[in-house]
Amino acid sequence: MTGYVYNDVCLKPSASGYNQEIYPSKMPSEKKLINPKRTFREKSDFSIIITNFNRANFLARAIRSALNQFLLRRKVEVILVDDCSTDDSHTIWREFENSISIVTLEKNSGVATASNVGIEFASSEYIMRLDADDYLSNEACAHLGAILDYNTDIDFVYCDHMRVDVNGQKEKHVKLDTIENLYKHGAGVLFRKQALEEVGCYDEKLRNAEDFDLLHRLIKAEKKGYYLPIPLYRYYIHGKNMTLNKEREIYWDFVRTKHDI
Repeated sequence: MTGYVYNDVCLKPSASGYNQEIYPSKMPSEKKLINPKRTFREKSDFSIIITNFNRANFLARAIRSALNQFLLRRKVEVILVDDCSTDDSHTIWREFENSISIVTLEKNSGVATASNVGIEFASSEYIMRLDADDYLSNEACAHLGAILDYNTDIDFVYCDHMRVDVNGQKEKHVKLDTIENLYKHGAGVLFRKQALEEVGCYDEKLRNAEDFDLLHRLIKAEKKGYYLPIPLYRYYIHGKNMTLNKEREIYWDFVRTKHDI
């Protein structure tokens, strides 16, 4: 397990949780990434966790889409978990440090670990993970949250995706109307935090296909999902994630074997 910097201390994970042991930060240059006026203890209605690794070119768009959710009298907290980026991501964070909470991992550990760190710090019952190179429709939390608000038996709700090009122009409406499509496009799902915790959150041994694995475990545990056929998640196609898709296929096979699917 890896440590990460939060405010002016470095939090050392233990077997029972991420924030059990506190010791002086070994990364003084990173100590002020989080505005000390902001705290994870403020209760919110929605927690949007943005996981980032070397996505400086797209990060601002993802953050703005999370901050610009259309909600009346409801609070959204945005938690950025940076997976030890080596690009200029830190210059983007500082533009938003008064509006979002930031955690930086000391070691590149993968999306699953970064997501679990965000879940650990999330103060709300409703949690969504957003990849740093993607973004949300302004109405995403309102539409998805309404399903959970009025259906207490629903544990997670998911929507269609819209693939977009470099200019944000719509290219393809991707429907998640089958389990197979949901497994392939697992980002942008709004979960109840309790449901995530009951199945152990993301499997940190996986460096890819972690959403496929999580969703399968939720369904296997008889957690109830709801499909909303509206494209509220914007998935950006670019060279780097096309390369990752090849790696994803390898992990897909691993997850299938793991669960005997």
